[in-house]
Amino acid sequence: MEGGAEQERDFAGDLAQRQRDVNGQLNMGNHTTALKTAISNPPLGCRDQAIKDNSAQLVVSVLMAIKEADIKKHVDPLPSDELDVLMKYVYKGLEDGENSTALLKWHAIVTEKGGLGCIVRAIAERRTI
Repeated sequence: MEGGAEQERDFAGDLAQRQRDVNGQLNMGNHTTALKTAISNPPLGCRDQAIKDNSAQLVVSVLMAIKEADIKKHVDPLPSDELDVLMKYVYKGLEDGENSTALLKWHAIVTEKGGLGCIVRAIAERRTI
């Protein structure tokens, strides 16, 4: 059980560092780096729901900071594995019903770039974020 507690602390520490890095990038207006940082090292396999929720909240806050007209330019440079993670976060963000219109725009652009496989991989993955 100690290994599990240690792993949860690692997830929490990683999240705290990502939050600091993302906030710094957003304050400097570097949305692309903020997005890449926010979706890096997702808490896959984490059992602490608060960590998962805070991680999703971090990613959604970055998505909401990006203007609708700029979504495509932030999605285009992402490789397929990052698109899959981003799609998972889009679905996670849609769960609460807030920002649905904006998140659906993200969904459309990520699907356009990543194809239907991106949706299937995001939904079929057993480890949730």
